[in-house]
Amino acid sequence: MSSDSKGRKKKHHKKNGHWKVFLLSVFVVAAVLLLVYRLATRNITMKMNGDSEIVVEVGSFYDEKGATAIYGHEGFTLFRNLPVAVSISSDVDASVIGDYTVTYKASYAGKTQELIRKVRVADTQAPVISLKTKEDYYTPIGQQYEEEGFEAMDAYDGDLTDKVFREELGDGTIRYSVSDNAGNQAVMIRTIPFDDRTMPEITLEGDEKVVVDYDSTFTEPGYSATDDIDGDITAGVVVTNAPGEKKNEYIYTYTATDAHGNVATATRLVIIMDPEVPTLHLDGDETITLIGGNWYKEPGYTAVDRKDGDLSGSVKIEGEVTYWHVGEYTLTYKVTDSDGNEATAQRTIIVKARELPEPVDPGAKVIYLTFDDGPSSYTRKLLEVLDKYNAKATFFVTHNNSVANEMIVKEHEAGHTVAVHTYTHDYATIYKSEKAYFDDLNKINDIIEELTGERAAIIRFPGGSSNHVSKNYCDGIMTKLAADMEELGILYYDWNVDSGDAGSTSPRTNAQEYWEPLYKNVINGIAYKAKNGCFSVVLQHDVKNFSVNEVENIIKWGLENGYEFRALDLTTPTTGGVHQGIWN
Repeated sequence: MSSDSKGRKKKHHKKNGHWKVFLLSVFVVAAVLLLVYRLATRNITMKMNGDSEIVVEVGSFYDEKGATAIYGHEGFTLFRNLPVAVSISSDVDASVIGDYTVTYKASYAGKTQELIRKVRVADTQAPVISLKTKEDYYTPIGQQYEEEGFEAMDAYDGDLTDKVFREELGDGTIRYSVSDNAGNQAVMIRTIPFDDRTMPEITLEGDEKVVVDYDSTFTEPGYSATDDIDGDITAGVVVTNAPGEKKNEYIYTYTATDAHGNVATATRLVIIMDPEVPTLHLDGDETITLIGGNWYKEPGYTAVDRKDGDLSGSVKIEGEVTYWHVGEYTLTYKVTDSDGNEATAQRTIIVKARELPEPVDPGAKVIYLTFDDGPSSYTRKLLEVLDKYNAKATFFVTHNNSVANEMIVKEHEAGHTVAVHTYTHDYATIYKSEKAYFDDLNKINDIIEELTGERAAIIRFPGGSSNHVSKNYCDGIMTKLAADMEELGILYYDWNVDSGDAGSTSPRTNAQEYWEPLYKNVINGIAYKAKNGCFSVVLQHDVKNFSVNEVENIIKWGLENGYEFRALDLTTPTTGGVHQGIWN
């Protein structure tokens, strides 16, 4: 490069360097001036949180939002903005209506800023009207609605019920309106519950229960129906019928429905029947007298119905004749036909004691031979012996074999006394109750009456009144039966001379070894009674062959010693040991 070129280049560089320094100096000065200006123009900037004007509902809570403040510049700045504390001054009372202010103030570096918020406490809520209703309440059509009640409450003014304006609008509604002191208005509309819930009334002519003769037909007596709204609705009544509880019953149902669907019913019971009660006739007397424990035999009855015919088999008898006790008893006879008609009749049964003659002491020289448990196959021989010596005896009979009927007749025809012993001689049967005993007694007495024409009034208890076995079946039964006999006028005889033939051997035994002891028992017993001035009642059994065979010897001894043989009768005393001691 030439020296000229080098000189020009050096001059050029020097010129450019001066300009660069100048421009840098200008920039520095401008920056310094700007910085001084920004520092000199810093201020407080405030910002209110929320609106500057707000409305608060009276009685609610005022929520203070506050404000913020900074010291510095808004927008771009080379310096950090500083937050500044904000003071708040407020007179807001949310419970009192009015206008209030809230003042926000911030101070820093000798500078102050403030903002004001306007707060209005006001009543903006309308009152609330509540309509009261009664459960299932309604107003009958055509009648005036009766107010169910209402109330009006305001959050600020309280109870405004007395300020409610009530207006019936004429279209089935009621308008309720009210305004509070702030002018807030509430309106409520009630729809009146008009309804017809009253059932019609049905009137039946005639009776609700009609009896129609079974050979006739039912004729409707008539009916009518009225409704409180619709008036006479008889023409709309629907009549139906259905079977009743019984096959001859029909239920007629009358149904009336008004225009609002209310349904009323009435019923009539129609009974197709024979209205006449059956004819109930009692055979025999209406008052029957029984003597001395003879059981009651129903004379009979007939019952006839016009519709059902013979109803005799359907007659029921109420009552019972306790024929073993003196007294008056009533039997009620009832019969009911198929239609429920009942006929009744009554019969009076009088049970009275037999009138007994005064007893006559026969003296010590009288012997009463008595025979139990027969008749038997040995009775015929016994009757021949008695007839041979014209001796009379007493037979306490049972009914236990095929010859019984024939022998009982012969005993009676021969002038002997036929008396009751037992029909069954089954202790377990006859001694289980008073009724059981008397039923057994009457069974054998029926046979006696059939065969002899008269009932026996003299009896001997099976086992005697002093037996112990009866206690196994009924405690105290013998005491009761003995008292019954006295009450009824029935004479019972035990014995005061025991032959000893009862427990020796079986009835078929005829061994002579038994004859002599039996004979001695009898004659010794008779002699002992006579010595003591008492007649003798001798116990033997005509079912015992050896006992029957010894009778002739006993009779011979008695006649030889001046004794008379008689049969027991109603004049025979029951003294002298004839009644033994009762153990049950």
